[in-house]
Amino acid sequence: MRGLREVTKTRMERFTATVDRVISALSPSWGLRRMRQRAALRMLGAYRGAEKNRLRGDWTAMSGSADADLLPDLPTLRQRSRDLNRNDAHASAITSTVVENVVGVGIRPQSRPDVEEVEITEDDARVFSRKAERAWRIWCKRADAQNRMSFYEIQALIQRQILENGEVFVLPLMLAEPGRRYRLALEVIEADRVGTPPGKQGPTMRDGIELGERGQPIAYWIKQRHPGDAQLGTHGASNEWRRYPAMNAAGRPNVLHLYHVKRPGQTRGEPFFAPVLSAFKDLADFMEAEIVAARVAACFTAFITKNDPAAAFEGAAVDAQGNRIESLEPGMTQYLAPGESVTFGDPKRPSGTFEPFVLAVLRSIGASLGLPLELVLKDFSRTNYSSARAALLEARRFFRDGQMWMAERLCQPCWEWLLEEAWLREDLPPVDLLGDHRDDWMRASWIAQGWGWVDPVREVESSKMAIAAGLSTHADECAAQGRDWEEVFAQQKRERQKLDELGLSLDDAGDDRARPAAEADQPADAVGVPNG
Repeated sequence: MRGLREVTKTRMERFTATVDRVISALSPSWGLRRMRQRAALRMLGAYRGAEKNRLRGDWTAMSGSADADLLPDLPTLRQRSRDLNRNDAHASAITSTVVENVVGVGIRPQSRPDVEEVEITEDDARVFSRKAERAWRIWCKRADAQNRMSFYEIQALIQRQILENGEVFVLPLMLAEPGRRYRLALEVIEADRVGTPPGKQGPTMRDGIELGERGQPIAYWIKQRHPGDAQLGTHGASNEWRRYPAMNAAGRPNVLHLYHVKRPGQTRGEPFFAPVLSAFKDLADFMEAEIVAARVAACFTAFITKNDPAAAFEGAAVDAQGNRIESLEPGMTQYLAPGESVTFGDPKRPSGTFEPFVLAVLRSIGASLGLPLELVLKDFSRTNYSSARAALLEARRFFRDGQMWMAERLCQPCWEWLLEEAWLREDLPPVDLLGDHRDDWMRASWIAQGWGWVDPVREVESSKMAIAAGLSTHADECAAQGRDWEEVFAQQKRERQKLDELGLSLDDAGDDRARPAAEADQPADAVGVPNG
């Protein structure tokens, strides 16, 4: 049946072509008109967005691969994104808001070995978890290879690099230095240092990343010093390139390349602000023009008109070159000669449309980046309780995704590297950590920073009801507030013991259980906002 349709289609095309030739031979004008109309029909389609008429004729778009579209523009995008974060108030505020809410005080682990798979008791699992988390706390203080940051500060730096540059590289090093209990240390590599060395170009090389048959990274070429640091000296680093295999012999990653993949085959990261760079630049230019115009207009306060042109400069103060000098000061009274009049300037800058225009641009920028206008402006004075709560809940979905991504892509690999070293140093119980159940021993829940309640009373009651109904757990509710449930329970136990020692009850300690129900139904006066 399909073959019959194809034959029929071919015959119709041949018949149409024959008719066109005959008409063109008899009447060239008719033939030309038919050709134009046929070309116009070919330009029509089911999607108006694909029209190629005079209204859309200047809409050109590339049809290249992910790398073909991104890599040529990537250096410029990174440079402009960094400049934006340095010099634009709103862009800098957005970056700080995202970093503070995604990372905040840091994303911490709770060791959760799979007791059923590794066939141990709950008591043995608690012992292992306690020792593993202790090793983590010790390592976090000296996690930086340059001895400048803790691991939680590294998290914030990496999140900022993701926003400004679109990607970041992390090298796990083994350093033997005084004061280091664990040799594992992380070196954060800025995206500019990864590139293709001279003479290494080829179809398998994509901007410093060697690709395999499936497009998987095989190796990374990293320059030993930043290309923009040449004028300041080498700091002991050479200017040569070094090849780092993506995986070691045991299948562990040698390099962490952290970026968000938006298209299949994308080998480098796109800066977070790439879609809105032009909007930020246009807004900044507009605001600067309005400020300059207002400053210039403010200088022209009064204009004196004289009827006698010959007396225009009469009595005026002049400088050494003969230029007229006038001065204005607050409260000054000037007596005019007969025939003189004064006109006061009224520049009206900025105009009444200034603020609505700025808000409209910032609203579109926030929508593109996934943030509500309230967080872009750091201003909740324009919204009521319900609108503010809806905006915060929407923003928290965005931040929560970033926290989960950070935990999976950065924190979990570091956790596994550290536990292997701690096990080799016999800081962990003698278990088969590198055997078939390695992943079962390495399991962890990652606790990110929580957020203040929008309506504390209602949200606490909601948590209690969810736990009572079996829809949630104390661990989940504590984790939502950035707390470790075991630490919370242990602290509660200590507090109860102290209350018993002092002969106090919870009511004496300030328990508010007897608060009237009518008061509990009132919404909170203050709206909790994300950090930053």
